[in-house]
Amino acid sequence: MIGQDQSAWTVQVALSSFTTSQVIRLHELFVAAAVSILPLLVVFLCFQRWIVAGVERSGIG
Repeated sequence: MIGQDQSAWTVQVALSSFTTSQVIRLHELFVAAAVSILPLLVVFLCFQRWIVAGVERSGIG
């Protein structure tokens, strides 16, 4: 499935738009990657106690 509309792009597709065969906009790619990681990092930090407790109870790791 190809998203023609930019609002329907996944994060990976949007990040890949920063690199073309002619130009690699590395600074913009790094900033966009950092911004895309922020929501996941916030959720992990908020629920870290329960995530770690669940991993301990399951015996993984």
